[in-house]
Amino acid sequence: MATQWLGAIPPPPGVTPNIIDPPSQLSGNIALHTVCLTLATAAVAMRVYTRTIVTCTKMGADDYFCLASFVLTVAFSGLMIKSYTLGIGRHLWDTPPLWVPHALKWFTFAQYVYLILTATIKLTFLFFYRRVFSPQTLSNILITFGITFVTVTHVAILFATIFSCSPIARAWNIAIPGRCINPTILPYLSGALSSATDLYVLILPIYPVWNLHMKLRRKIKLLGVFGLGIFAVAASLVRLAETPVLKSSPDATWNISRLAVWAVIEANVGIFCGCLLLLPAFLDRHLPKSIASSIKGLFSTSNSRRLEKGGSSDASSKQYSWPNSTHSHKVSVSTSSKQHSYQELNPSNSVHDAV
Repeated sequence: MATQWLGAIPPPPGVTPNIIDPPSQLSGNIALHTVCLTLATAAVAMRVYTRTIVTCTKMGADDYFCLASFVLTVAFSGLMIKSYTLGIGRHLWDTPPLWVPHALKWFTFAQYVYLILTATIKLTFLFFYRRVFSPQTLSNILITFGITFVTVTHVAILFATIFSCSPIARAWNIAIPGRCINPTILPYLSGALSSATDLYVLILPIYPVWNLHMKLRRKIKLLGVFGLGIFAVAASLVRLAETPVLKSSPDATWNISRLAVWAVIEANVGIFCGCLLLLPAFLDRHLPKSIASSIKGLFSTSNSRRLEKGGSSDASSKQYSWPNSTHSHKVSVSTSSKQHSYQELNPSNSVHDAV
């Protein structure tokens, strides 16, 4: 039998190699990428349309990072699907040895893109927070720290991953003379840092929202909007929990495919949730007012009750726009009393009663 039709490693006892029609995760992963990209495309289109047409506000750093995330997730999916066609997602004993370096090469490139992608998604959220909460000094410090930490750590992990082998090509072709660090160290490190920064981004809005001068019920509703990112955090934690599979078995092409599933979910859920922050303004424009008002009640508070007893309304109060309403959502930050109030105006400038 020609060597190209032998598996890259011997099969486990009692298992017969199947080179011609082996078990594969290819079709399932193509379906996953297709669904995720479809949802991400719809979400990003809704965000850009809402920002530029519905609210008629200037695109900000958060919007540009969102667009960058979308471009990167398309590139990531393309590279991953290419690697699947070359053997990723097949058992290593069912994969011709000549295929393996090519499959791992495309997977490695996808890994580089993924590290940049996860950073841009987090920066989308952080710059959105800066757009909303920047007048609050402590919040601005925490947001700036988050932006700096995410940027520095992701750049460091990216370069560490690229140069984990010398020469670089040894990362996907062990036949090349050279050396590599332990291949499980960086997945653990990047997974732990990704989960930690995801949690940081998730809990960051709690402080500024909690200091808004509004009813507890409305604070919880508003935190629920920012809390949509919990689904991305969950995917990140599952991916971290799955990392030990990389060293539990020599079946690398199969195991890294299992891990990549959660990476795809984490990235696309992050993009989707980031875009949903502008959903209320989109609903204002395209749903009947009665339905839009009911749904938006889950996202926000009432204009008619925006100033609770003791709220500030003097000339020293600063206002800035909440960037997801047809006219504006505003948070008033009093420089004298340090109290905050949240108000919402509906598309017709009339009082909007939240549910």
